[in-house]
Amino acid sequence: MIKHSSKFFIECGIVLYLLMSLFLVSCGNKPHNNYADEENKLTDSIVFANKNEDSLRVLISKFAETGNSYGEIISYRELGRIFRDKSRFIESIGIHKKGLEKAVEIKDTIQVVQALNNIATNYRRMGILDEAAAYHYQALSICDAYGDKESDVARKNRVISLNGIGNIHMTMQNYEKADSVLRQALAGEHSLGSDLGQAINYANLGSIFEAREQMDSALFYYHQSMRFNQQAHSELGIALCHGHFGRLFEKSGDLDSALIEYRHAYDISSSSNDVWHWLESCLSIARVNIAKGNLGIAANYLHKAEKAANEINSLEHIAEAYRLEYLMSLKTGNINKALDYYILSQQYSDSVNNEKNLVQMQNTRINYERELKKTEIGQMQKDLLIERAQRRTYAVGFMIIFIIACLIIALLVYINRLRSQKNKIIRQSEKMRATFFTNITHEFRTPLTVIQAAAQELIQDSEPESMTYQNATAILRHESRLLNLINQILDVAKMGSADVKSAQWRHGDIVEFVKVLCDGLRSYAAEKGINIIYAPAEEPLEMDFIPDYVQKIICNLVSNAIKFSEKDTTVYIVSRASASQIQLIVCDTGIGMSHVQKENIFTPFYQASDNSINAGSGIGLSVVKIAVEKMGGQIEVHSAMGEGSIFIVTLPMARNESDVKTFDLAEYFKNDSFSKTEKACSCLPETNSDDNLQEDDVPRVLIIEDTTEVARYMMRQLNPKYHYIFATNGCEGLEKAIQAVPDIIITDIMMPCMNGFELCKAIRESELLNHIPVIMVTAKATHEDRMRGLEFGADAYIEKPFHADELNVRVEKLLEQRQVLQNKYSKVNPEKTSEEGASVISEPDKSFLTKVTDAVKAQISGGKIDYNLLASTLCFSRAQLNRKIKAITGETTTDLILKIKISLAKNLLDNTDKSIIEISMDCGMDSDSYFCTVFKKATGLTPLQYRNRING
Repeated sequence: MIKHSSKFFIECGIVLYLLMSLFLVSCGNKPHNNYADEENKLTDSIVFANKNEDSLRVLISKFAETGNSYGEIISYRELGRIFRDKSRFIESIGIHKKGLEKAVEIKDTIQVVQALNNIATNYRRMGILDEAAAYHYQALSICDAYGDKESDVARKNRVISLNGIGNIHMTMQNYEKADSVLRQALAGEHSLGSDLGQAINYANLGSIFEAREQMDSALFYYHQSMRFNQQAHSELGIALCHGHFGRLFEKSGDLDSALIEYRHAYDISSSSNDVWHWLESCLSIARVNIAKGNLGIAANYLHKAEKAANEINSLEHIAEAYRLEYLMSLKTGNINKALDYYILSQQYSDSVNNEKNLVQMQNTRINYERELKKTEIGQMQKDLLIERAQRRTYAVGFMIIFIIACLIIALLVYINRLRSQKNKIIRQSEKMRATFFTNITHEFRTPLTVIQAAAQELIQDSEPESMTYQNATAILRHESRLLNLINQILDVAKMGSADVKSAQWRHGDIVEFVKVLCDGLRSYAAEKGINIIYAPAEEPLEMDFIPDYVQKIICNLVSNAIKFSEKDTTVYIVSRASASQIQLIVCDTGIGMSHVQKENIFTPFYQASDNSINAGSGIGLSVVKIAVEKMGGQIEVHSAMGEGSIFIVTLPMARNESDVKTFDLAEYFKNDSFSKTEKACSCLPETNSDDNLQEDDVPRVLIIEDTTEVARYMMRQLNPKYHYIFATNGCEGLEKAIQAVPDIIITDIMMPCMNGFELCKAIRESELLNHIPVIMVTAKATHEDRMRGLEFGADAYIEKPFHADELNVRVEKLLEQRQVLQNKYSKVNPEKTSEEGASVISEPDKSFLTKVTDAVKAQISGGKIDYNLLASTLCFSRAQLNRKIKAITGETTTDLILKIKISLAKNLLDNTDKSIIEISMDCGMDSDSYFCTVFKKATGLTPLQYRNRING
């Protein structure tokens, strides 16, 4: 015991040295914590989810690697509790001391106090009361010196320390001091609202009254403890209460009731890992059974108790077990054995009640009280210094706030001046912008007027069928489109800056006006194969409106609907009125819009990035929005990709002012101020229609261009001897390419239905068309667009505006390259295309010719060649097959088949002994004379001479 106490003094010195730096922080107003609350909560949740020995050891290693000291402390604490519940007290103390060192290292006062209390609890369970008291008093000293005395955690730690000290006093039979300390602990638990804490302290107070032989008071406190344990659902606490009741019954002589209570306690304790309290109930059952004379049952329980007590080295329980063995030996008459057990019992009891424990506890208590006084004096001095510092801080803070307030006021005044200047600059810029647009559009009108006059003179002086007439018509049409665009730009400038009060408001029948506007757009719609239906819900419908603005709204919305709708569809216009508003609805079933397009569709000059050729200038819908808002209305759009669009314009029926003139429809259209539309496109030339294409050697050129004039211009710049095929979009172009199998394709990129990139990809993936050179002529001139076109398989990429000589040279050279490849192939044996023709033809062409050769051989083995069946086998028409073979080899299908037959005959002559007649039959030739003729024509030798050439 002396050796053990020496070890204790050394450890206490180390702990006190580690705690010196902690006391400096503990005396502050706020706790020092290196971890944010959220991080600590996350760490707690991780530790509590892994409450077993192996998992906690893994967590300790991981927290150490990541530098999470708080996680190490919590893991050490929970692992120590697991060892304590298993009565592995020495290991538990070692673990808690590691946690204590970590807590001191990071100056975490809360965790230091908890570690000290946990170490003390382990020593108390082992019966080493002097060390237990020292650790509990150290924990209490830190709690009282700790700056934060009001938080729940700090109060709970102090209560735990008091409870441990009270239990030590009670064990040392210092009941008066134990009662005082435990009642402080009970009051603390009550203020915290802790049911379990109150249950523990009520039980401890009951034990004091029981020791004083005040059984009624003891029973009262035990019942209080049972009530709070049940509220807290603490099975261990309930088991202890049953033990207390059993002990009272035992002392009163009611052994049967005592045995029942002890068995309840034993059964509940058996399911937990708390060996300490299980031993209490086990020894109690043995003691009652000895008193009742049930020595066999008592011996069984004593055997269990002795084994467990020795495993956990509990001196108290070992002493009690030997005492019961002594009593049982007396009852059996074994005096010698009884004497041995009595001696052992006394020895252990003497160790438990060693006077050194009491002396050490008293010394510790004196040191605690002395440190408490020093702490109180130091805290008072620190409070005084803090108060003075706070006063200085308040004064400095007030001055800083005053200065900041002055700066903010000055800044607000400055910002207000800047805002005024900015608004003035914006107004000036808006005025300058409007003036600029007005001037520049007027400057455009002068040369356009000259162009218009010159084109009209050319039309008047030329024949309608002449090229001059067609070119002049195209010039006049594009001049009108350009003039319309300039007018729209001017509208945006004027309407954006115009005062609505100066507009020409009129009162009249808007339904009749919309009907006339729709009628003016029907011819344009008819050219597109689209129908227009206007269905007013009420007519006539009188209201106040600005005719020019309504005209712009209807014309732009309906023309857009026509532009983006497919052929053989219908555009619907509906008008309906309520008490104070009218709605104009334009609905189509066209291509629709994406969510991004809907958000930006009314932004001036916005164009969708979908390569659609119908994108326009991006002005029309911004004009519509301005016109609607100037009339006090609003516009909304509903659309989805591939499902069409619905535009809803809502306008007020009446204007608040009374000076509105009556609208005269005839007067408004008197000077033809409303042009029906000039957006209809002329048809593509039909000079060389697909139906009249002849099977000759003249190259066929497919031009895919949505603008008629550009397509006609390309045709005029190229060789007039070529056959030309035209298409207005990618889908139509691909269809005509499949039908005609042209020698070269010239395509734009920005086209409806299918753009140029998609078209080129489809051509390269088509076995019928993959040999055809493709030239892209487009306004998309960035490096990325050029690279993309080449990646999709374009053979040439020409930027708009292009030079005619460049286009002509590109076409001629690509056709010459194809002719060179054909000439080279004509010298290659079709049976050895994979070897001899490796550098002559491309892999797709080689694969196609291999399929043709295999198909021809298959038909030869079955008899006569059927050209239609051969084309069908290869999934082509006969004309397509002939065009494909001609484009690759320069030979007709008949010539290629004959070449294959001759090659087959050569192979048979070289490698078999068949007769000439048999070989001619095997090569699909019924006449041996015809076979000899064509063989000699192809090789310069007769079949017999060819066979004998080796022997000769």
